Amino acid sequence: MKWELGFVLGVCALATGVLFLIHPFTFLGTVWTATIKIDTISVLLLVLFILILSTSMRESGALADLVESVRRLFVDNRFTIGALPAMIGLLPMPGGALFSAPMIENLADEAEVSPEGRTYLNYWFRHVWEYSWPLYPGLILESAVIGVPLMTVTAFQFPLCLGAILGGSLFGLLGIQKHFRKPLFGSELWHQLLVFMRGFWPILLIALLYISILVSKIPIQNPFLYVLLITVLLFGFTRIGVKKFPMLAWRAIDLKLIGTVYAVLVFKDIILVSGAVEELSTVFQTWGIPPIALFIVIPMLIGWLTGITHSYVSVAFPLLLPFFGDPIDMAKVQLAYAFGFIGVIFSPVHLCLVLSTKYFNSDINKVFVRLILPASVLALVSLAIYYRLSINP
Repeated sequence: MKWELGFVLGVCALATGVLFLIHPFTFLGTVWTATIKIDTISVLLLVLFILILSTSMRESGALADLVESVRRLFVDNRFTIGALPAMIGLLPMPGGALFSAPMIENLADEAEVSPEGRTYLNYWFRHVWEYSWPLYPGLILESAVIGVPLMTVTAFQFPLCLGAILGGSLFGLLGIQKHFRKPLFGSELWHQLLVFMRGFWPILLIALLYISILVSKIPIQNPFLYVLLITVLLFGFTRIGVKKFPMLAWRAIDLKLIGTVYAVLVFKDIILVSGAVEELSTVFQTWGIPPIALFIVIPMLIGWLTGITHSYVSVAFPLLLPFFGDPIDMAKVQLAYAFGFIGVIFSPVHLCLVLSTKYFNSDINKVFVRLILPASVLALVSLAIYYRLSINP
């Protein structure tokens, strides 16, 4: 029987309370405080709005418009094969690789890409933004656990996205047979640009609104929350309709995911109250285990076992908090995040990998071999950031 992560974290919180002799009133008080904190409510609302926006874009056809326009606009088929799953990756929907798989199939046929090559390209480029794009729950959780603003986290980890794109391009796209499409001109070009904007405008609006708030220095706590709410309502009412939108929004709610996020936030506070992090730090120092080994091994192992980003963030990051320093050293944080995600990428239970492999009827072991080199590029980028900024600030 497979237990839900939220339930497991709840059991872990109770076990922590028992093992570290936390008084029942203190335990319940900590849970209550974590529940009503403005930070907890903000994070839960962020996840909720992201789920609604993702579902709205998919159900309204905006995502299909976006992808089709990209296919028509770009001349080089290699760029398009990478761009299509990357576009889908801008919206954090479970199993999104299955959505983009049919879109690259014809292009892959033209370029005579093997089933394993198709699976690798679709799977890898689907996830190139997950290290930095603020709509992903894993990043929202990371920000909440370490107590660093979300935009600070995403800006710092953006080089990981570039490393993922570089690795995927060097060991994937460049080896594909070239096919060039006839470039669009005149009215046809403008038509496809309009189709692109019809699908892309919610994402663009999020970026523009957030930048405007930052530049204007309006004193709003968690401005990204308000930006998402405005975008969700504007898009929902204009593309879905005033009558249909509430029902779609209700169907978009994933109570398991929201429950997991809540459990993470409570578990983090229980860990801090218990004094476990201080004792863990003392034990590792006594054993002489170098912190870099902890940043790599613990998140990677949890990521590999679960195949879910917010799993390794929720379990590993509270334990690693004392090693991240005070103030938080983002060079160490990004190292833990990057290697945790490498574990996720190689996880045989990762939903996107399972769906892509099945769709293209490919050999999963050969796909794993193809993932080694681009993952190595990502690891080297993360290690370079760590050694440059943390070891030699």
